[in-house]
Amino acid sequence: MVLGALLLAAASSAQTARIVLRWKAVAGARAYELQIAKDPGFVEIVLQTQTTTAGYRWEELPTATHWYRVRSFDQDGRASEWSPARTIAVDSAVPVQLKPDDGASFPCGEPITFELEPSRLVKEYVVELSATQDFARPRELKGHGASLTASELSPGTWWWRTRAVDVKERPAGPGPARSFAVRLVAPKPRAVGDVLLGTPQVSLSWTTVACAVRWVVEATHDGKERVSIPSAQPSLNFKTGLAGEYRWRVAGVDASGRTGEFSAEQLFRVKVPTPVPRAEVIQGRAAQLSWAAVAGVAGYRVELLADDAETTLASGNVQGTSWRTPELVPGRYAWRVTARDAQGHASAPSEPRRFERLAPVTLAAPAFDTPRDGEALDEGATLEVRWRAVPGATGYELRFDDAAPVAVTGTRYEGPALAKGLHALSLRAVSGDGVSPWTEPLHVCWGVPPVAKAELQQVGLEVRVTLLDERGHVVAAARPRLSVAAGRLDAPTQRDGRWFANWSPPPEGPDTLVLEERAFRAEWPLTRPEPPPFVVGAFAGGLFNGGAVTSPSAAASVGYRLPVLQRRLAIELRAGVYGTRAETTVGNLTVSGSGWLLPFSLLAGWHQPVGAYVLRGALGPGLQVGFFEVNGQRSAAAAPGLDVVAGVGRRLGPGRVEAELGFAYARLSTPSLRMNAGGFGVRVGYALDL
Repeated sequence: MVLGALLLAAASSAQTARIVLRWKAVAGARAYELQIAKDPGFVEIVLQTQTTTAGYRWEELPTATHWYRVRSFDQDGRASEWSPARTIAVDSAVPVQLKPDDGASFPCGEPITFELEPSRLVKEYVVELSATQDFARPRELKGHGASLTASELSPGTWWWRTRAVDVKERPAGPGPARSFAVRLVAPKPRAVGDVLLGTPQVSLSWTTVACAVRWVVEATHDGKERVSIPSAQPSLNFKTGLAGEYRWRVAGVDASGRTGEFSAEQLFRVKVPTPVPRAEVIQGRAAQLSWAAVAGVAGYRVELLADDAETTLASGNVQGTSWRTPELVPGRYAWRVTARDAQGHASAPSEPRRFERLAPVTLAAPAFDTPRDGEALDEGATLEVRWRAVPGATGYELRFDDAAPVAVTGTRYEGPALAKGLHALSLRAVSGDGVSPWTEPLHVCWGVPPVAKAELQQVGLEVRVTLLDERGHVVAAARPRLSVAAGRLDAPTQRDGRWFANWSPPPEGPDTLVLEERAFRAEWPLTRPEPPPFVVGAFAGGLFNGGAVTSPSAAASVGYRLPVLQRRLAIELRAGVYGTRAETTVGNLTVSGSGWLLPFSLLAGWHQPVGAYVLRGALGPGLQVGFFEVNGQRSAAAAPGLDVVAGVGRRLGPGRVEAELGFAYARLSTPSLRMNAGGFGVRVGYALDL
């Protein structure tokens, strides 16, 4: 009996975890025999069974391909031939790797997603990560989905493979290994501008990148050997000692010492500064040209040009800062200079500077009458220039700044106002035989000249400020704003071109004077002057002793400020004079008396500055000496007492006006009655520091 016409089929079910095999039923067959093997030759048979139906449900879930065949038995028990072998194509439980591709590369710090092919046989997906190809100490990612993500992978080469747990809780795998790279990306350098030779250092900086713990900068100078410079910060102060072209790039270094990708090369140049021409001195028929020195250069090239500043007439290479031209015919010339260092780097040539080789001088130089040098004119005011006539002159040339001269026939020029700011006027006489030398420049300013500097002089508590322009001339028309940081400053007044203001120091600490005048600003520390050691004063007032006001009193004082506590503690000696009267009745006899009192006191006091004021208080022993006349009889007496003073002073002129409240106590006895020699007093006086 042959089963060659069987229709065979196999199906798997993830939900039931088994294989269902079906074939076409054979007419007259009473049974079927099924074989399942691991090989197509059916050497390693894993199942052999009989069934009476045309199908079989295999309760296994293989992880690899198997083969099966079936034959039938008729009613007499005769077997047919085996059917052709068919495969049981069961999905593998090891997930198929989709992404990333083998050899892929990722920036450090970015998460990496592993995408696997979904399988109905897999319950849990596993990705193994290892920094070594033998997967020593692997890191596992697990999940029920076919997409897993890893983060915080250190730079380097990583290997990965897949495992799985199938629906029957059985582990599967591992699958084949793939590799990928985690790399340090290149930082982004920030642009650096060109600098001049002599700049001590150039600041290089760049952006930070993930996983970099330090940095390495590679630099070259003029294409020479590359040097590496480590840096712990994303910036570096790069020392430049030579002129030329500098190229640099930067890379990050991870915690394991691996260097990442280098950035694109950046370029900056250290340029030789351009010399600044200074002067031309005509010496006979030649001119001595000079310029300011440039640090770090080996020499200079000087070019003598025609007046058009394009045609080169002569040139020279020198190491100093001056050059003597060949002999010159009378006329106008220009010149420029270039600096070179020892490596051959050259600066840009200076701007051409012009001068004139005059014909033999036959005329005297003219002299300006108006305007005055340094004079400030109102903006928009007409310019009027007058000068004295030069004998033999047929005309004059007036030059404004560096512009071409203006020819004038007389000794007066009138023209429109020049632009706001400072201008230099020069004049020379002209005749058929030659010209005179140019006058020294006359400086005129339209509007208030700009203040270039200021000078401060402090005299005691008075500040004196002088404003100067760039030539050192006093700018009297400028009105500065003066202020102090801590104390108080009176409104400034102007005298003889200078500004004066009285300063009241703060109670404690330093103070700073601030000057502002348009764009100009200056600051100076102010010094608190110590008061002079001696002070003298005179006072006048009245004395109240419980009855009527006695006669006016007067006092003089001499004080010494002790050289401690900023001279605020002082000892004062006082002497005064005032009159007093007393009257008493003894029985039917009335006794009256009058006298003059001379109070003396030695006081210890404290002086406390408060802005422009001084508060003071003092006390000490006193002595009252009195000369009396009682009922026609004269006598003298003395008694000790106490003197207390409190007052306030305000600076006025060279000294201070002071008002004080005092108290003196003493009782004097005469042969007939006792007199009150004390009381409260109010005095006003004036004190001078010596």
